[in-house]
Amino acid sequence: MRKILVALLALSLVLLAACSSNSKKPDDTTPPKTDTPAPAPAPAQKITLALSGEPATLDPHKSFNGNVFTVTNQIYESLLSRNPDGTLSGRLATEYKSVNPTTWELKLRQNVKFSDGTPFNAAAVKFSLERLKDPATKAPGGYIVTMIKEIKVVDDHTVQLITDKPFAPLPAHLSHPVAAMVSPEGAKKDLGKEPIGTGPFTLKEWKAGESVTLVANPNYWGGKPKLDTVLVRVIPEAGTQITELKAGTVDFVNGVQAEKWAELSADKKFAVTRFPGWGSYYIGFNMKQGPLAKLEVRQAIAKALDRKAMVETLRMGMAMEAAAPIPKTVFGSSMKLAPIAYNVAEAKELMKKAGVTTPLKIKLHTYEGAENKQIAGAIQAQLKEIGIDLEIQVTDFGAYSTETAKPDHGMFLTSWGTVTMDADYAFYAWYHSGQHAADNKAFYADPEVDKWLDEGRSNPDQAARLAAYEKIQQRVNEQLPYLTLYWPLSSYAKNARLQGEVYPFALINLDLRKAEVK
Repeated sequence: MRKILVALLALSLVLLAACSSNSKKPDDTTPPKTDTPAPAPAPAQKITLALSGEPATLDPHKSFNGNVFTVTNQIYESLLSRNPDGTLSGRLATEYKSVNPTTWELKLRQNVKFSDGTPFNAAAVKFSLERLKDPATKAPGGYIVTMIKEIKVVDDHTVQLITDKPFAPLPAHLSHPVAAMVSPEGAKKDLGKEPIGTGPFTLKEWKAGESVTLVANPNYWGGKPKLDTVLVRVIPEAGTQITELKAGTVDFVNGVQAEKWAELSADKKFAVTRFPGWGSYYIGFNMKQGPLAKLEVRQAIAKALDRKAMVETLRMGMAMEAAAPIPKTVFGSSMKLAPIAYNVAEAKELMKKAGVTTPLKIKLHTYEGAENKQIAGAIQAQLKEIGIDLEIQVTDFGAYSTETAKPDHGMFLTSWGTVTMDADYAFYAWYHSGQHAADNKAFYADPEVDKWLDEGRSNPDQAARLAAYEKIQQRVNEQLPYLTLYWPLSSYAKNARLQGEVYPFALINLDLRKAEVK
């Protein structure tokens, strides 16, 4: 027995030595022990937006400018908001309905506070809308709510808006950024420098002429945004914006240059988007005096302009040919109008019929901007073919506004965004005889058009409103106080790491509540 035990012990030692030797062989398939790699750090939740001009104020009631609204729409909110499909939805109001032809009732979102802690309630709505319509506020967009005669507080979360006469587009007007709700307590200070709203972001810093820094509102009623910081940088030149986008120092650029579209589309680091928006690009004629008061001259100009070439060659597909004054995305746009055909021979005959002496000297007013200069140059070249010597006058927007208010201004080139997505917003401003001192710079006046405009805004029946706007567009197409050249596409380019943003039609409506960096 002893011998057997000794033999077994010896065998065990041999096997143990063999195992030890095998464990050191280089072809051993046992994986070595390693430490678990550390997860990649989460990306900083900060983005940089490029803005073409500095906001003059951060008080939404004290301006009517896109650069202002681009920033204020992140800080303040309106009662209703516009969706990417053009429909209206609630924001600070959860419901709205017409009680009678002159009364709208809104139910307000509960448990909402302004960033200074002031409760948002019916009293705050009353304060905000009365402040906007008060002449003492000097609100350039106050006309959005001037039809409201009384704001009645029913209870803390119900408000009624009573208009002086029926006004069907009121819900659309309440979605406009100028109709933002402001803190009654904050308004006792300077909202232009210390903005206080209910929105997803608050102001951290404003460097005059350089940038505005926004930070997430930790108490936002919709939940704190995923983005911690939104830096809005003032970069006037479109080319510089694209250069910085490529360099990674800017994450979002609005209004992609036509010549840069293909290049950015081909680069996977970027995501570019374009789609029909709410804008119109048009020329207006002085119908009060001078040669443009003659219909034949206006008709000749309309036929002499190759608008298809403007879209395809100059705008390189970043626009759509227009027949109606406003795009088909907007309620009330005509589906029946045919575009005025390009025909130089007929244009020359119309000039002869007008009995004007050629070369006919006309001044065209516009304001700073690459697109304005490009299109103005094309208009000048094309009108030369029919004997019109066009003098282009490019100024800043303030000087442009002053010049086009004069009774002898000639022609003007500009653009318009129908922000409410309702025809009344554009047509009443352009065509009503009572708007000569404001946006009716053609000095257009037609009693029947005035009647149809009033009918379109007062009749709650949508079919009747569409019928009124169809008559207006047919009449205007005959009389030509304005000529829509094309409908610009809305567009933007972004760093592909930015995801979750919502862009309803224009930069002023950019929604970053669910946006994040991935």
